[in-house]
This record gives sequence, structure tokens and C-alpha cells, in this order.
Amino acid sequence: MQNETQILDKIRIVVTEILEINPEDIIPSANIRDDLRADSLASAEIVMALEDAFNIQFDENKVNELIYVKDLIAAISQQLTESTSTVE
Repeated sequence: MQNETQILDKIRIVVTEILEINPEDIIPSANIRDDLRADSLASAEIVMALEDAFNIQFDENKVNELIYVKDLIAAISQQLTESTSTVE
């Protein structure tokens, strides 16, 4: 299982590719739309790319609740924990 630092590192790679921004700007407290300047299309791209990168599926009803980078970290961590516990 990946820890939060590893998850953040992978998020930085994905978001940097899509938004073409400095990876150091991608911090847990950053607002994805306001601070990182992701419009709705870029936000959707980020979600899909993270699903692929982590081999997870976000709950479509909760995607709009992913406002901050820390929300992404928590959602990914939860998904990874759930997938690990169902495999064991």
C-alpha cells in the first residue's frame, strides 16, 4: 500500500503533465480549480488520469467533492485501502 507522500508524488506527476505547472505548486492545501487553475475539462482529465495511474475508480457522485489536493489524497488512499482489503 502507498503512503500519502507516495500518493502525492504520483498526483504531482499526473497534474503537472495535464496542467503544465510547477510540481512544487501541487501541495495538499492547494485548491484544484483556484490555486492550480484547472478548469472543468482539466479537472475531468485529472480524475481520469489518476484513476488510470492508481488503478482505481472514483465514485462519480463524489467527484465534485474533490476540491483540494488533500481531497484527492484522501479519496485515493481510501480506494487503495478498500481494494487491498477486498483482495485479502
